[in-house]
Amino acid sequence: MKFLVLVAVAALFSSSLFALDLDAVKKSGKLRVAVDTTYPPMEFEGKDGKIIGLDVDLAKALADVLKVKAEFIVMPWDGILAGLQSNRYDIIMSSMNVTPERAAQVNFVPYLTMGQVFVVKKSAKPVSSDKDLAGRTVAVQVDTTSFNAVEAIQKSGVKISGIKTFPGATETFSALKANQADVIVTDEAVGRYYTGLDASTFMVSGNAIKPEPIGIAVKKTDKNLLKALEDAVKTIKSNGTYTKVYKEWLKTAPTL
Repeated sequence: MKFLVLVAVAALFSSSLFALDLDAVKKSGKLRVAVDTTYPPMEFEGKDGKIIGLDVDLAKALADVLKVKAEFIVMPWDGILAGLQSNRYDIIMSSMNVTPERAAQVNFVPYLTMGQVFVVKKSAKPVSSDKDLAGRTVAVQVDTTSFNAVEAIQKSGVKISGIKTFPGATETFSALKANQADVIVTDEAVGRYYTGLDASTFMVSGNAIKPEPIGIAVKKTDKNLLKALEDAVKTIKSNGTYTKVYKEWLKTAPTL
């Protein structure tokens, strides 16, 4: 009997903790959102220093649905999951691919899918397939699915000359431009954004990885917040806000 009582009390306490996550957000009046601002057009700093991008506008729209304000916290990519686990912010909304390894640590609310591309200098021989990476030095952002994919290609037997990792996407393009790397593997939106900024130097030469889901990361214990965000994503997709923001930043209509 004592065991049953203890189980019941533990269950009640646990459910109360889950309720606090959403209540705390609403009580504070803000949704704290972690972003890595080295990833235009998804999240980056504008010329005036303000944080802008597709994820930023979508996060603001989700916060509106929750009737709170979005507050953005800039974090380096390699520490962004640890910051969520230590309660520095409520969610991560920063172009994070949903992977089994990450899903073991956090829950996800998928909200878009995105493929990855090869980017080379216009003066270079195009890279259109994994095999074309042989003999090339590849630049990738550290701790990303791009990095994991390139490592997997190397382990499959493709003789890549080297893999250079950088803290942000911006640095990978600087390295390519300075001939410190031969090719970049990155999310399609990022690759097309940078090639658009400097079309005389860069070009997207092929698709690297098929489209994969991208999600909002939420702590495992924050189940009510997870459900509220799932509902909020459905709301902004049904009311046209999602499509408007997507088209503004990516210049094409999303697949809903």
